[in-house]
Order: sequence, then C-alpha cells, then structure tokens
Amino acid sequence: MRTIKYVCASNSTKIDGRLDENTAWFEFHQVAHLFGMSLEQAAKLLRQAGATGDIEAAKDVRSSDRCQCLLSHRAVVAVGYQANYGRATAFRHWCASRRSTIQRQW
Repeated sequence: MRTIKYVCASNSTKIDGRLDENTAWFEFHQVAHLFGMSLEQAAKLLRQAGATGDIEAAKDVRSSDRCQCLLSHRAVVAVGYQANYGRATAFRHWCASRRSTIQRQW
C-alpha cells in the first residue's frame, strides 16, 4: 500500500491516506476533522449516505488493524457533500486530478 496525503486548500487540514489498488482510504476520524464535525455527526452522515445509496458500505467502508474505520475516497466525498459542500468538491477535484492513481467511481 502506498501512502498519499491530501491538504485542504481552504484551511490547510491534512489527512493521510493509503492507496490500495485504485481506491484511496482515509481514517474516519481524519475525515470528520477535515469537514469540521464531531465523530457522531460524521457517523450520522455516513449512515445517511449508505441509506440513500450514495455509497455501498461493503465497498466503501472497512476496518483496519490500526484504526477502527476507513472510508474510501467515494465515502469521503459522500459525507463531505452533506457536511461541507465546498471542501467536498475540492477533495473530489483532488481525486480527479490523480485519476491515474485513484479510480474515478462517482
């Protein structure tokens, strides 16, 4: 797995991710921090994204030895659109700019 780093242009928040095949994975608590929300708020939005079909939990959420929960780049965007549209759009553009590395599945 290769490490990748995203830096938010609007507030310089940094989140580290891991690239596994063509999907970027980010720790849940970092995603909440990126969008300026509590873990509880982020969990609620993640559940909503699953309920509306914006993400598929089996494909976009996983557990890891190091942390409790990892979100795919698609799940990050889905949660972000419900929380902070501007930051989510910037993150989606960042993913698209790395489309040779990160698979585009929106």
